[in-house]
Amino acid sequence: MFQIGDVLVYTTYGICRVQDIISMNFNGTPTKYYLLVPLSEAKTELTIPVDNPITNVRLHSLLSENEINEIINQISFLEPFWIINDNERKKKFNEIIKLGDRKNTLQMLKSIKKHQLSLKDKVRKLHACDEQVMHDAEKLIIDEFSYVLKKEKIDIYNIINEELLKNLE
Repeated sequence: MFQIGDVLVYTTYGICRVQDIISMNFNGTPTKYYLLVPLSEAKTELTIPVDNPITNVRLHSLLSENEINEIINQISFLEPFWIINDNERKKKFNEIIKLGDRKNTLQMLKSIKKHQLSLKDKVRKLHACDEQVMHDAEKLIIDEFSYVLKKEKIDIYNIINEELLKNLE
């Protein structure tokens, strides 16, 4: 269980601070909720049930600096994959983001970037859903890595992008 003041990753919103832990009654049953405030949107408050299987999957502690550096060093070794069927790919990619595994998210990003490069040769663009999931994944990764490593987001973007594109061109 997270504590008040903890900073964590909520895979739907990014980095959040636990503002409070509150109890609310629905149908006479008291239930505990995290009151989360996304760091990028200080005016937004999210109420998330503490004891909920979906919550447990989507809320993660921040990675340590060492864990992030280790993941960055492994990016060039991640094998890209592509799912031909648009609907299956969209479902799989959204699942990867919701689960919040950073290495799988980076592998997915590498796959999208590889596909994007192959389309460039044909003067075509990514599908809108692939573009959106790439944007969402980059935001989650870059926000967390820049927060933990105390570096500018553009610097993290450049580091990640360089590693993702290694051996693809």
